[in-house]
Amino acid sequence: MANNNLNILITRPQPKSQELATVLAPVANLIEICPLLHIQPLPIDQHQWHSLSQQPPDILIFISPAAAQFGVDLLPRHIFNHAKVISVGAATAKQLSDAGISDIETPLVETSEGLLELTSLHHVAQKRIVIVRGNGGRELLHEQLTDRGANVTYTEVYQRQWLTLSEQQTIDKWRKQKINCIVVTSSQLLEKTLSLIDDLAFANQCSWIVVSQRCKQRAEQLGLKKVINSQGASHTSILASITEQLTENTHDK
Repeated sequence: MANNNLNILITRPQPKSQELATVLAPVANLIEICPLLHIQPLPIDQHQWHSLSQQPPDILIFISPAAAQFGVDLLPRHIFNHAKVISVGAATAKQLSDAGISDIETPLVETSEGLLELTSLHHVAQKRIVIVRGNGGRELLHEQLTDRGANVTYTEVYQRQWLTLSEQQTIDKWRKQKINCIVVTSSQLLEKTLSLIDDLAFANQCSWIVVSQRCKQRAEQLGLKKVINSQGASHTSILASITEQLTENTHDK
């Protein structure tokens, strides 16, 4: 479905931005890739590596595709044979599957709240759970699993570094390109993108594609009017949301 009026901005890190752009190309007139942050691996502390190796966890939870990408390379490989592997969503599960990890459980709702609804995470008293993630993030999953009696630790395998971009690289360019659809895959990216736009009138000329209900609520709190929840960060989920929106707009005319 081609749409000559759809000018899309993608702000997620490379190479995911380029992969998503390829998927969205058939429905867009223009796609601007402008990664706002860079992700790079963090070395695992040797003490932690040996601890994981000697006492594999009962459950491994991967909180993002980057966590899966770097975690598979950095964690002791044999622990995947002992631990139950859970991913936050389809994109993370695919990253694990591509690395040769099988039997991955994924919630229907691709959020921490969705993870907490999994039956396998209901009765976790005395179980050792490792959450694989980047530096920082939400504490909800850790707090709730700890309350359920689990021994929960983090393994941080990557860090986010915000890029320094000028107005000429961002808002000035986006105005000239007549951007009218913006894809953000986290609340952090949402807030950073809005700070670079710094013009709510322009922002509200755009449809905002977000990947969770929590992110949608945050967008609306920040004053955005046209916010669409793709209910997942996978390329297919984002494409489906944009395609559905195009269909609705066509019917409205």
